[in-house]
Amino acid sequence: MPPPPSVRPTQGLGLWNGLMTLKVTTWTRHLALSQGGYRGIDLPVAGLNITACRSAMCRAENVRVDGGLLRLQSDRDPSDSSRYFSAAVTTKDRVSWSAQPAPFRLCVRAKLLLNTKGVWPAHWMLPENGYSDQCLDEGEMDITEMVSGDGTVYNTYHWMSSWPQQRCAKFDTYHKSAASSRRIRSYSSDFHEYAVERSMDHISYAVDGKVVGRFSSEEHGFQISSSPFFLILNTAIGGAWPGSPQPDETRMPVEHLIDWIRVVRGTSQTSEASDASVAVGQGFQVNREIRTHRG
Repeated sequence: MPPPPSVRPTQGLGLWNGLMTLKVTTWTRHLALSQGGYRGIDLPVAGLNITACRSAMCRAENVRVDGGLLRLQSDRDPSDSSRYFSAAVTTKDRVSWSAQPAPFRLCVRAKLLLNTKGVWPAHWMLPENGYSDQCLDEGEMDITEMVSGDGTVYNTYHWMSSWPQQRCAKFDTYHKSAASSRRIRSYSSDFHEYAVERSMDHISYAVDGKVVGRFSSEEHGFQISSSPFFLILNTAIGGAWPGSPQPDETRMPVEHLIDWIRVVRGTSQTSEASDASVAVGQGFQVNREIRTHRG
């Protein structure tokens, strides 16, 4: 989902410390599949059968592990230049992470595909609440998004100001978001670490260990849910934000590479160390591994 039109990154420094690495070799079993097509692809909220790949068909054969890397490939149908195939994986219904009893941090080390018209790679999280495909009542955390080769990584938190008083209220009336962004010239030639930290009072984003956005519930007026969130890694083609791919502009095939995903949790005492003067990564001690995969 696109961020608001004007975003300004928050300055800050901090190292992100990973402990438990999610094995990429298991992800070929954690697929989000779809038939593709153009019906409903501009919807801001829908099931992963629409939002994961948009107009492209999400196929199992576009997900593979090779050389220790998870590879999400996007390509064009050789017999129909208007049809595309792509890939998405998710931990939905398998494993998820909650900000209770203490904050968690999830880091993705990735090399984004050489981005061209209509291409939309993303790393994002939704609540495991049973209706996140219907509305954003408990929020959406967009860790990494880039569209149409603009070289900018967007980090956005979406929420509904109507929640928890109302369930699935009107999106156009109650949807809110806060975002940061950063230009990354080497997004397709080098690996970078994209991360989110979630506590019960703030959401923070970092790129390569540097905080680029920090959004507190008090400042922005949202309530943070204690529901666990699952992860989606995907490359969408088309949709309202990037627009439709163009045969003469959209370069194919391209690969979205994932080196690792790491998740750590702070001690319950460190959940209070979240004022704006404390950079993410400081005062945040790992007290145990978080089990990141059930196979």
